[in-house]
Amino acid sequence: MALRLVQTGEGHPRALVLAFLVGGDLDPKLRGAFGPRPCIVADNVAKGPMMGELLEFAHQRAGLREVSGLALIGYSAGCQRVRALWMAGVRANAYLLADGTHASWPPEEWQIAWLRELASDARAGKTLVVATHTMQTYVENLPKGKAFASTVRVLRMATGWRLDRAGPRDRPLVTHEGALWVYSYASGRIDAAAHAAQLVHVVPELSARHLRRWVLPPEMAAKQEGPAVPLGIIGVLVSLLGRPSRAR
Repeated sequence: MALRLVQTGEGHPRALVLAFLVGGDLDPKLRGAFGPRPCIVADNVAKGPMMGELLEFAHQRAGLREVSGLALIGYSAGCQRVRALWMAGVRANAYLLADGTHASWPPEEWQIAWLRELASDARAGKTLVVATHTMQTYVENLPKGKAFASTVRVLRMATGWRLDRAGPRDRPLVTHEGALWVYSYASGRIDAAAHAAQLVHVVPELSARHLRRWVLPPEMAAKQEGPAVPLGIIGVLVSLLGRPSRAR
Protein backbone atom coordinates (compact mmCIF):
# COMPACT_ATOMS: atom_id res chain seq x y z
CA MET A 1 0.00 0.00 0.00
CA ALA A 2 1.34 3.44 -0.96
CA LEU A 3 -0.58 5.23 1.79
CA ARG A 4 1.51 6.89 4.48
CA LEU A 5 0.77 8.80 7.64
CA VAL A 6 2.26 12.27 7.30
CA GLN A 7 0.99 13.45 10.67
CA THR A 8 -1.12 11.95 13.43
CA GLY A 9 -2.65 15.25 14.51
CA GLU A 10 -3.87 16.36 17.90
CA GLY A 11 -7.12 16.23 19.80
CA HIS A 12 -10.56 14.73 19.26
CA PRO A 13 -12.21 15.46 16.97
CA ARG A 14 -9.65 16.64 14.42
CA ALA A 15 -9.54 17.47 10.76
CA LEU A 16 -8.45 14.95 8.13
CA VAL A 17 -6.35 16.01 5.15
CA LEU A 18 -5.97 13.55 2.26
CA ALA A 19 -3.37 14.24 -0.46
CA PHE A 20 -2.98 12.25 -3.68
CA LEU A 21 0.06 11.84 -5.95
CA VAL A 22 2.08 13.56 -3.27
CA GLY A 23 5.43 12.01 -2.37
CA GLY A 24 7.17 11.87 0.97
CA ASP A 25 9.53 14.74 0.10
CA LEU A 26 6.60 17.10 0.61
CA ASP A 27 5.71 15.84 4.10
CA PRO A 28 7.57 18.57 6.04
CA LYS A 29 5.92 21.27 3.92
CA LEU A 30 2.48 19.75 4.46
CA ARG A 31 3.02 19.69 8.21
CA GLY A 32 4.17 23.28 8.08
CA ALA A 33 1.20 24.36 5.96
CA PHE A 34 -1.46 22.83 8.21
CA GLY A 35 0.18 23.00 11.61
CA PRO A 36 0.12 20.16 14.18
CA ARG A 37 -3.64 19.74 14.65
CA PRO A 38 -4.96 17.85 11.58
CA CYS A 39 -4.39 14.21 10.73
CA ILE A 40 -2.66 14.11 7.34
CA VAL A 41 -2.61 11.03 5.10
CA ALA A 42 -0.95 11.02 1.68
CA ASP A 43 -0.61 8.63 -1.23
CA ASN A 44 2.25 8.88 -3.71
CA VAL A 45 0.22 7.38 -6.55
CA ALA A 46 -2.79 8.72 -8.44
CA LYS A 47 -5.05 5.69 -8.19
CA GLY A 48 -5.59 3.76 -5.01
CA PRO A 49 -7.82 3.17 -1.98
CA MET A 50 -11.11 4.99 -1.77
CA MET A 51 -12.81 6.55 1.24
CA GLY A 52 -13.50 3.45 3.29
CA GLU A 53 -9.89 2.28 3.21
CA LEU A 54 -8.57 5.81 3.67
CA LEU A 55 -10.63 6.28 6.82
CA GLU A 56 -9.69 2.87 8.16
CA PHE A 57 -6.02 3.67 7.58
CA ALA A 58 -6.37 6.94 9.51
CA HIS A 59 -8.20 5.11 12.27
CA GLN A 60 -5.64 2.31 12.57
CA ARG A 61 -2.49 4.39 12.16
CA ALA A 62 -3.48 7.67 13.81
CA GLY A 63 -6.27 6.67 16.18
CA LEU A 64 -8.66 9.02 14.36
CA ARG A 65 -12.14 8.51 15.79
CA GLU A 66 -13.94 11.74 14.90
CA VAL A 67 -13.57 13.99 11.85
CA SER A 68 -14.27 17.70 12.28
CA GLY A 69 -13.36 18.72 8.73
CA LEU A 70 -12.15 17.10 5.52
CA ALA A 71 -9.72 18.48 2.94
CA LEU A 72 -8.89 16.74 -0.35
CA ILE A 73 -5.72 17.63 -2.23
CA GLY A 74 -4.86 16.35 -5.68
CA TYR A 75 -1.76 17.08 -7.72
CA SER A 76 -1.72 16.32 -11.46
CA ALA A 77 -3.37 12.92 -12.03
CA GLY A 78 -4.07 12.77 -8.29
CA CYS A 79 -6.99 15.10 -9.00
CA GLN A 80 -8.71 12.15 -10.65
CA ARG A 81 -8.86 10.44 -7.24
CA VAL A 82 -10.53 13.56 -5.87
CA ARG A 83 -12.98 13.39 -8.77
CA ALA A 84 -13.63 9.68 -8.12
CA LEU A 85 -14.32 10.38 -4.44
CA TRP A 86 -16.75 13.16 -5.36
CA MET A 87 -18.49 10.87 -7.86
CA ALA A 88 -18.78 8.27 -5.08
CA GLY A 89 -20.65 10.75 -2.89
CA VAL A 90 -17.86 12.10 -0.66
CA ARG A 91 -18.14 15.83 0.02
CA ALA A 92 -15.21 17.67 1.60
CA ASN A 93 -15.04 21.05 3.31
CA ALA A 94 -12.08 22.13 1.16
CA TYR A 95 -10.45 21.10 -2.12
CA LEU A 96 -7.10 21.87 -3.72
CA LEU A 97 -6.76 20.77 -7.35
CA ALA A 98 -3.21 21.51 -8.48
CA ASP A 99 -2.74 21.45 -12.26
CA GLY A 100 -4.70 18.24 -12.58
CA THR A 101 -8.19 18.98 -13.90
CA HIS A 102 -7.56 17.08 -17.12
CA ALA A 103 -10.30 15.34 -19.09
CA SER A 104 -10.47 13.13 -22.15
CA TRP A 105 -10.28 14.63 -25.63
CA PRO A 106 -12.78 15.89 -26.40
CA PRO A 107 -14.02 16.26 -22.80
CA GLU A 108 -17.05 14.22 -21.83
CA GLU A 109 -19.91 16.08 -20.16
CA TRP A 110 -19.63 14.23 -16.85
CA GLN A 111 -15.95 15.19 -16.61
CA ILE A 112 -16.98 18.84 -16.63
CA ALA A 113 -20.30 18.56 -14.77
CA TRP A 114 -18.82 17.42 -11.44
CA LEU A 115 -16.40 20.35 -11.41
CA ARG A 116 -19.07 22.79 -12.51
CA GLU A 117 -21.25 21.71 -9.60
CA LEU A 118 -18.32 21.92 -7.20
CA ALA A 119 -17.52 25.42 -8.47
CA SER A 120 -21.14 26.44 -7.99
CA ASP A 121 -21.07 25.26 -4.36
CA ALA A 122 -17.85 27.20 -3.81
CA ARG A 123 -19.28 30.37 -5.30
CA ALA A 124 -22.13 30.05 -2.80
CA GLY A 125 -19.67 29.57 0.07
CA LYS A 126 -20.74 25.99 0.79
CA THR A 127 -17.23 24.62 0.28
CA LEU A 128 -13.77 25.92 -0.56
CA VAL A 129 -12.34 25.11 -3.99
CA VAL A 130 -8.84 26.21 -4.98
CA ALA A 131 -7.78 25.11 -8.47
CA THR A 132 -4.61 25.89 -10.36
CA HIS A 133 -3.46 25.49 -13.92
CA THR A 134 -0.42 26.05 -16.07
CA MET A 135 -0.65 26.84 -19.79
CA GLN A 136 0.53 23.47 -21.06
CA THR A 137 -1.76 22.80 -24.00
CA TYR A 138 0.45 20.32 -25.87
CA VAL A 139 -1.60 17.50 -24.39
CA GLU A 140 -4.44 18.40 -26.74
CA ASN A 141 -2.20 17.85 -29.79
CA LEU A 142 -0.93 14.39 -28.93
CA PRO A 143 -1.69 11.55 -31.36
CA LYS A 144 -5.23 10.26 -31.60
CA GLY A 145 -6.10 8.14 -28.58
CA LYS A 146 -3.44 9.79 -26.42
CA ALA A 147 -4.62 13.41 -26.39
CA PHE A 148 -6.50 14.86 -23.44
CA ALA A 149 -7.98 18.21 -22.48
CA SER A 150 -5.62 20.58 -20.70
CA THR A 151 -6.21 21.77 -17.15
CA VAL A 152 -6.86 25.33 -18.30
CA ARG A 153 -9.47 24.24 -20.83
CA VAL A 154 -11.38 22.17 -18.28
CA LEU A 155 -11.34 25.00 -15.75
CA ARG A 156 -12.63 27.41 -18.39
CA MET A 157 -15.49 25.06 -19.18
CA ALA A 158 -16.32 24.40 -15.52
CA THR A 159 -16.11 27.99 -14.24
CA GLY A 160 -17.10 30.04 -17.29
CA TRP A 161 -14.02 32.23 -16.75
CA ARG A 162 -11.72 33.14 -19.66
CA LEU A 163 -8.45 32.31 -17.87
CA ASP A 164 -6.55 33.47 -20.93
CA ARG A 165 -3.70 35.17 -19.06
CA ALA A 166 -1.28 33.87 -16.48
CA GLY A 167 1.56 35.06 -14.26
CA PRO A 168 4.82 33.55 -12.93
CA ARG A 169 4.90 31.31 -9.90
CA ASP A 170 5.46 34.15 -7.45
CA ARG A 171 2.80 36.36 -9.10
CA PRO A 172 0.06 34.16 -10.59
CA LEU A 173 -3.09 35.78 -11.86
CA VAL A 174 -5.96 35.02 -9.49
CA THR A 175 -9.65 34.85 -10.35
CA HIS A 176 -12.13 34.31 -7.54
CA GLU A 177 -15.77 34.53 -6.56
CA GLY A 178 -17.04 33.54 -3.13
CA ALA A 179 -14.93 30.58 -2.02
CA LEU A 180 -13.92 29.62 -5.57
CA TRP A 181 -10.33 30.48 -6.43
CA VAL A 182 -8.41 29.79 -9.66
CA TYR A 183 -4.69 30.50 -9.81
CA SER A 184 -3.29 30.87 -13.34
CA TYR A 185 0.43 30.17 -13.74
CA ALA A 186 2.48 30.97 -16.81
CA SER A 187 4.36 28.15 -18.52
CA GLY A 188 5.58 26.99 -21.88
CA ARG A 189 3.32 24.88 -24.05
CA ILE A 190 5.46 21.95 -22.86
CA ASP A 191 6.96 22.75 -19.46
CA ALA A 192 7.82 19.96 -17.04
CA ALA A 193 9.49 22.35 -14.59
CA ALA A 194 6.37 24.49 -14.28
CA HIS A 195 4.25 21.40 -13.64
CA ALA A 196 6.68 20.10 -11.00
CA ALA A 197 6.62 23.49 -9.25
CA GLN A 198 2.90 23.03 -8.73
CA LEU A 199 3.68 20.20 -6.32
CA VAL A 200 6.86 21.45 -4.69
CA HIS A 201 5.80 25.06 -4.16
CA VAL A 202 2.15 25.67 -4.99
CA VAL A 203 0.51 22.84 -3.02
CA PRO A 204 2.06 23.85 0.34
CA GLU A 205 1.66 27.59 -0.35
CA LEU A 206 -2.05 27.39 -1.17
CA SER A 207 -2.70 24.84 1.57
CA ALA A 208 -1.39 27.33 4.11
CA ARG A 209 -3.11 30.31 2.50
CA HIS A 210 -6.56 28.82 1.99
CA LEU A 211 -7.19 25.27 3.23
CA ARG A 212 -5.76 25.55 6.74
CA ARG A 213 -8.41 27.92 8.08
CA TRP A 214 -11.23 25.86 6.54
CA VAL A 215 -10.40 22.58 8.23
CA LEU A 216 -8.70 23.39 11.52
CA PRO A 217 -10.63 22.92 14.76
CA PRO A 218 -11.83 24.61 16.86
CA GLU A 219 -12.91 27.09 14.21
CA MET A 220 -14.17 24.42 11.83
CA ALA A 221 -15.80 22.39 14.58
CA ALA A 222 -17.73 25.47 15.71
CA LYS A 223 -18.95 26.32 12.20
CA GLN A 224 -19.57 22.83 10.87
CA GLU A 225 -23.14 21.80 10.01
CA GLY A 226 -24.15 19.27 12.65
CA PRO A 227 -21.94 17.37 15.11
CA ALA A 228 -18.52 15.90 14.52
CA VAL A 229 -18.70 12.53 12.83
CA PRO A 230 -17.70 9.34 14.71
CA LEU A 231 -15.37 7.05 12.78
CA GLY A 232 -17.25 3.88 13.57
CA ILE A 233 -19.40 2.97 10.58
CA ILE A 234 -17.65 3.86 7.34
CA GLY A 235 -20.79 4.06 5.21
CA VAL A 236 -22.49 6.42 7.63
CA LEU A 237 -19.35 8.58 7.85
CA VAL A 238 -19.12 9.03 4.09
CA SER A 239 -22.79 9.91 3.94
CA LEU A 240 -22.49 12.52 6.68
CA LEU A 241 -19.39 14.05 5.11
CA GLY A 242 -21.56 14.66 2.06
CA ARG A 243 -23.60 17.25 3.93
CA PRO A 244 -22.55 20.80 3.04
CA SER A 245 -20.99 22.99 5.69
CA ARG A 246 -22.26 26.48 6.41
CA ALA A 247 -21.01 29.42 4.43
CA ARG A 248 -17.81 31.01 5.72
